[in-house]
Amino acid sequence: MADVPLATPWASDVDPGSVLGEYPRPLMQRSQWLNLNGVWQFQQAGPGDAYPQQALAETILVPFAWESALSGQRKVLNTHRAWYKRTFRVPAAWQDKRLLLHFGAVDWQAQVFVNGRFVGQHQGGFAPFSFDISDFIVVGAEQEVAVNVYDPGSAEGVALGKQANQRFADPGRYTYSPVSGIWQTVWLEPVGERYITAHRAVSDIDRQTLTVQADVDSHHGDGLRLRATAFWQGNPVAQAVGSRLDPLVLEIPQPQLWWPHSPNLYDLKLELLASDSDEVLDQFTSYFAMRKIAIEDRIRNRRSAVKVLTLNHKFVFQFGPLDQGYWPDGLYTAPTDEALRWDIEQAKNWGFNMIRKHIKVEPQRWYYWADKLGMLVWQDLPSTFKPRFESEKTQFETEIQQIIKSFWNHPSIIQWVVFNEHWGAYDVERITRNVMALDQTRLVTGNSGIDAGEPDIDYEVGHIKDNHHYRPPTNPFANNRRAVVNGEYGAIGYKISGHLWDSDGEWVHHNYAGKPEATEEYLRFIGMLNEFKHNDELSGAVYTQWTDVENEMNGLYTYDRKVEKLDHKKVREANLSLWQNDLGDSVASAPKALSEDGGPESVSN
Repeated sequence: MADVPLATPWASDVDPGSVLGEYPRPLMQRSQWLNLNGVWQFQQAGPGDAYPQQALAETILVPFAWESALSGQRKVLNTHRAWYKRTFRVPAAWQDKRLLLHFGAVDWQAQVFVNGRFVGQHQGGFAPFSFDISDFIVVGAEQEVAVNVYDPGSAEGVALGKQANQRFADPGRYTYSPVSGIWQTVWLEPVGERYITAHRAVSDIDRQTLTVQADVDSHHGDGLRLRATAFWQGNPVAQAVGSRLDPLVLEIPQPQLWWPHSPNLYDLKLELLASDSDEVLDQFTSYFAMRKIAIEDRIRNRRSAVKVLTLNHKFVFQFGPLDQGYWPDGLYTAPTDEALRWDIEQAKNWGFNMIRKHIKVEPQRWYYWADKLGMLVWQDLPSTFKPRFESEKTQFETEIQQIIKSFWNHPSIIQWVVFNEHWGAYDVERITRNVMALDQTRLVTGNSGIDAGEPDIDYEVGHIKDNHHYRPPTNPFANNRRAVVNGEYGAIGYKISGHLWDSDGEWVHHNYAGKPEATEEYLRFIGMLNEFKHNDELSGAVYTQWTDVENEMNGLYTYDRKVEKLDHKKVREANLSLWQNDLGDSVASAPKALSEDGGPESVSN
């Protein structure tokens, strides 16, 4: 680990020989896989570099961005390019299988080579991607995989969220350290000649059904069948078999609904069958939830109806922190899976029922823990600096489709936020309607922060009208077309010596004296939100923010997650006052600790 101003408690748990060893894709879990995280060769590259035949000059710990301390590098490359390389062996039991090489995410462009031969290219820093490398493997030999990465960052109109092309010791307002290179798990998976590449599972609590569809990569034509089996607490409750080209509809009797205080999850098994027999060609396990998110009418003053957010046809005030998803030691990448879980579990312990994941997409396992622990997620799509060229717009719109399709099976995600405060915004009405059409099972906000920035525009599209206001919160007028929320407020900040990223140059939204004063202000704002909820039909609010981040000192925790900055007990009680009565007093209990189920067999490497 390179020198860094701050580190989280989990940094010391990172083992270079076993980095993030949990199964990386819990919603599509096959029985075997090979983790390729660990120490890779590394060196800076230049434009047009030839494939490096020799060993690279340095090493890096994958999957941590080269600007991060946990990568061992912690530097900015002036060419914005680098080579990665490592070797691996294919287990003997996989010799007759097709091999898929998976990348959780690489920021921004990845050109992948196996044994010196070009396999493929992917652009976009947040969506997972994979390549079938079967035809590039040398039988009986040690295999070499190499990745050439280019990351233009804010120099081009690509989706990058809060990153900026600047050194981490001198962060700017609202933006943080850049993140480049491989920043999520790299792994290998064996499959048969015919296998499922993706699936969609959509629950309907009104019809008490689950509809399942699957995409298949078949080297031998069509005619295959799909079998889907749903389980509740280990017992099968529904099954359907049909053509892999048609949706399968499973009847789910007396569905156990998913709630923040009771996150009920069903198990799901999908099997790809031969056309003329019950031979299983491919299979994996997954899970799903019976839950519905909607906007519905609520009678106001017994005269007119206004729209409010509902969960399973119940009005539930949605309240949570703005979460930037940054870590001082790993930047975009949490040091361990336990750290990912801790963030969500502690948000529940503070009395929140929702997290707004702010213009960053997390690894699949973050949403797995949100699903398991019962946390609603407002998921922002990563913003760009305003695209200048049609090619940049095409790339942005392609990437947000990839993101949505990669994560739309997670029940915790109940809203997509297309743009934030007009950042990089263009064709807002068209793109918002496209997202609404692509995923009709979730709510969509076109632009979060209608009163932020210039020009002051409410695009009047999407399901939610969302304003931002700092100290104090405010409330848009309720109406009969969209629900209203306060998508950002708060920023009650103060500094704690010894827990600052840059002690000479930090910037804060507002500088309070310390914990008592900051807590008092927080409680005053909760009182205002309760008034907005009861008198003006406010449906939700987002407090800024979960932790301090580099130059922002307005978190509930310090950036290293070692110090609570507000009075936990008072804040928790206040937070629960906003929503626990919507579902009953049982919501007030802290989430029980969960035990990891072990997952599939991981081949040691």
